[in-house]
Amino acid sequence: MARKEIVLEGAGWRTQADFYDAFFLAVGSPKTHARNLDALADSICGGQINAVDIPYTLVVRGYERMQEAPRRFVDRVCRILLELQDEGCDIDVRCE
Repeated sequence: MARKEIVLEGAGWRTQADFYDAFFLAVGSPKTHARNLDALADSICGGQINAVDIPYTLVVRGYERMQEAPRRFVDRVCRILLELQDEGCDIDVRCE
């Protein structure tokens, strides 16, 4: 069985809010989900918050076409998710 992919189209993002909007929509987060990296990590690895739970691969497309600010934020998100993966969280991430 193929691993589920959550694909976000990031080429037009201007701020980190654009990432959160796209991610929360893709995984079915509640409207009350906090917009910070700790809450993001908790909801991904802790489960039972978003409609879509791990395991999955987060794919961020349009990375090279992003403006600098959202690209830096995506880099931070990717580093955090890879650290979580090293700790046993069944998440993978890829920027294209």
